Amino acid sequence: MKPLLFIFIIAFVLQVKPASAISLRGQIVKNVGGRLLPAPGVRVDLMIWNGRAWSDVSYAVTDSNGFYFFLNLTTPPNTSFCMNISGRYFPSQSPFTIQAAPSADGYQDIQVISI
Repeated sequence: MKPLLFIFIIAFVLQVKPASAISLRGQIVKNVGGRLLPAPGVRVDLMIWNGRAWSDVSYAVTDSNGFYFFLNLTTPPNTSFCMNISGRYFPSQSPFTIQAAPSADGYQDIQVISI
């Protein structure tokens, strides 16, 4: 009986697919004298719509080039999300959507945000 149970458990484990993950990346820029320059050191909060309210699920800080990254999110495709930067939501009109398939390098790129 034990070998049969062991085979059943192994077969079940092999059927389970790992959760697919997606990584988001974007850039924050600021207008300085009419030029858009990277905004380093800016906190970016990732807000996910849970069906009733926006939920702050993670945050990142922009690097020296103004880029931020949210790595290996297991959020399902078509989930709405936005960025909260210093109390302002981006985009301000309609939220972004988690795509089913990221680009070839594994990232879903977010449009540049100007603060």
